[in-house]
Amino acid sequence: MPVFVHRLVYILVLLPLFALAQSPQTADVIVYGGTAGGVTAAIAAAREGASVLLVEPGRHLGGMVTGGLSHTDYGDRAVIGGLALEFYERVARVYKKPLFFWRGPEPTLGEKILSDWLKEANVTVRFGDRVKSVQKQGRKIRSIELVSGTTLTANVFIDATYEGDLMARAGVSYAIGREGVAQYGESWAGRQPFYPDKHNFPLPVSPFVNGKDGKLLPLINARPQAGIGEADSAVQAYCFRLLMTNNPANRVAITRPAGYDSTRFELLRRYLKLRKPATLSESGVFRAGVNLPNQKAEINSAGPISTNLYDGSNWAYPDADYPLRDKIWNDHLLYTHSLLYFISHDPEVPESIRREAQQWGLCKDEFADTQHWPHQLYIRVARRMIGEYVLTQRDLEKDTLKYDAIAMGSYNIDVRHTQRTYHLVSRFPELQAETINEGYLSIPVAPYEIPYRSLVPRFDQCTNLLVPVCLSSSNLAYASVRMEPQFMTVGHAAGVAAALASKQQVAVQRVDMTVLQKKLRAQRQVLSFEENPNGIFGQNNTVVVDDDMSRFVERTGTWRSSESPLMDRHAITFLASPKTEPASIVYQPYLPETGNYNVYGWWPNGPDFATNTPMTIHHADGKQQLTVNQRAKGGQWMLLGKFRFEKGYKGSIRMSNQGAVGSVIADAFRFDRVK
Repeated sequence: MPVFVHRLVYILVLLPLFALAQSPQTADVIVYGGTAGGVTAAIAAAREGASVLLVEPGRHLGGMVTGGLSHTDYGDRAVIGGLALEFYERVARVYKKPLFFWRGPEPTLGEKILSDWLKEANVTVRFGDRVKSVQKQGRKIRSIELVSGTTLTANVFIDATYEGDLMARAGVSYAIGREGVAQYGESWAGRQPFYPDKHNFPLPVSPFVNGKDGKLLPLINARPQAGIGEADSAVQAYCFRLLMTNNPANRVAITRPAGYDSTRFELLRRYLKLRKPATLSESGVFRAGVNLPNQKAEINSAGPISTNLYDGSNWAYPDADYPLRDKIWNDHLLYTHSLLYFISHDPEVPESIRREAQQWGLCKDEFADTQHWPHQLYIRVARRMIGEYVLTQRDLEKDTLKYDAIAMGSYNIDVRHTQRTYHLVSRFPELQAETINEGYLSIPVAPYEIPYRSLVPRFDQCTNLLVPVCLSSSNLAYASVRMEPQFMTVGHAAGVAAALASKQQVAVQRVDMTVLQKKLRAQRQVLSFEENPNGIFGQNNTVVVDDDMSRFVERTGTWRSSESPLMDRHAITFLASPKTEPASIVYQPYLPETGNYNVYGWWPNGPDFATNTPMTIHHADGKQQLTVNQRAKGGQWMLLGKFRFEKGYKGSIRMSNQGAVGSVIADAFRFDRVK
C-alpha cells in the first residue's frame, strides 16, 4: 500500500464497518473524539452514573498519547491530578516503576490501558465514523448525524477532538490562527520579530532555486508575511511523532516510499553541504536516543529541517472538509517517510550519517495496522472555541487565580514554528535573502488555574456542549494548555460537569460550581495551589519533593540532569554534580502541619557516585548533619531519620559536593507525617 495514500485508503476500508441503521442511538452523554481528554471525559461522566457513548472518528483511542507522543511533555507535574494521575499510576504499575519514571507508555500498551479503563467504566465505544451535521432546537443540540447516516441523541455532548468539528457544526464561535497584539492586549501575539532558536538555521541558506531570487525552493511557504504584531491564519506546524528503535529484532527498515521525490529536499542538501555535520544529531533531521521502554526512541522535530512540515500546507487543515484533511494528512506522512529515506539513502548525504540513520527504523511491535507509522498526526492546534471566557496571556502570567477553577495548567507558552520563509539580511556589501523558520516562542509561565468558563460555549450559542480540547483561549494561551496531561485533567472536569448537567437537566453554563469543584477535589483533581502547594505530591500525610520541582528546589553551581532509563531514579530525572566546582542544592518542602516526620531519601545506584555525600537537615529543633554513601542502597527509599518540623516552608535539606568523593546525586526526598 503506497504510504502517501495510507490515511485515505485507511478511511475507505472503514466504511463497510459503519452501522447502516438509521434509528437514533441515545445516551445521557455523548463524547465525540477518543483523544486522551475524550477518554477521561467519558470515564468521569460514567463514574457519575451517566450512560456514555464515546464516538471516535478513527480506529484508535488516545490521540497523541497513544499516537506517537509517548515521551510526554510536562511542566510542573504537581498539577497532574484526577484521572490523568490515575492513568499515569496505571502506567507505573504495568512497568513496575515509580510514578513518572517513564514520561508515558509505549503506544500499544497505552491504548490497552485506555481500552480496559473504558470497559471498567461501562462506556460504549463506536469507532470509524465522523460527524456530518448537528441538529439543534434553539440553543440546545438535539442530535448529531454521522457520515454513515447514523443519528445519535444525548442530553449533553462533549467535543474532545483536536479539530473541534462537532463544536463548529453546532454553530459555536471559534478562532483559527494568531490574534494580533491589539485583540487581547497580548505582548507576544501576532507575528513576532525573528528570534534565533535551537530549531533554526545556524548559518545562511538561500531560499531560491537559483540561489539569488525568483522561484522558491520546495518546503518554503510563499505567502507574504503579516506585519509585526498583526494577526494571520498561521497555525503551529504539524508532524508525526515517530516511534523508532535501533534493535534489529524489532526494527522495520525505512524503504523508498511511493511518490518519493528527492528534489523536495534541495534545501536540506544545501544546508548539509554548508553545515558539514559529523553526526546524525548534528544534521538536525532527527535525534534518536532511547527514551522509552524496550529500546525505543520517540522522535520529535529537532532541527532546521526535521519532521515538522513548515511549508504552510497545514494552515488550511482546521477548517478543511474531510477529503482535504486527508490530503494534508497523507502529504505529511509522505514528507516524513521521504525525509527519513533521504537522510539514510541519498548519495549526497555524508556516508557516515547515512550509516547512522540506517541503524534506526520503525518499531515492528507498534502501529501494526498502519504499517508501523503513527496513527495520529500531531495537530498541535486547530480551531479554538470563543466561549464564555477566553483564556489569554494575562491569565497565564498575572490573573492566574480563578473562582471557577476546574484544573490547573503548567507549561511554557510553547509555540512551535508556523512556517519556513525568508528574510533579508545586510551582509556587506550585499543584501541577502536567508531562509528562516518563523513563529517559535517559548515563554516561561508559573502554574495557573483553568476556569470552567473556558470549557463552555457562550450561553446564547449552545447550552449542552462542553469543549475540553479546543477550549476557549487565545493562540498564545492555547500554546501552554495544549499539553496532553492537561487535556486529560480538563476532560475529567468536562465529564463530571456533563453528568451533572444531564442529571439536573440544566445548561452546562449553570452547573453548580460548588458541587462540581467538591466532586473534583474528592477525585484528586488539583484546582489550586492555594489549597495545597504540593498538588499531587502532598497526599495521605506524605509530601514528596523531586529534583525538578523548581518551586521547592534551589541550586547553585553545576548540576547535570539525566533521564537515563538505565538508572534507578525516582521519577523523570536526577541531578549529578561533578567535583569541578562547588555546588549545592536545597530542598525546601511545604509541610501542611507541625509535627514529627520520617524523612526518606532516594537516589539511583552508580559506581562513581559519592561515598560521603554531606547532607544537612534543618528542622524545628535545630539541624542534623549526615554523611550518605550514594554508592549503596540506591533505587529505593532510605530512612534518614525522624524530625520535628513546623508548618509551612520552615524546614529544608541541603546537599553539597564539598569534600565528596565521587559525584553527588540529588534526586528525591519524602516526608511522612508520624501521627
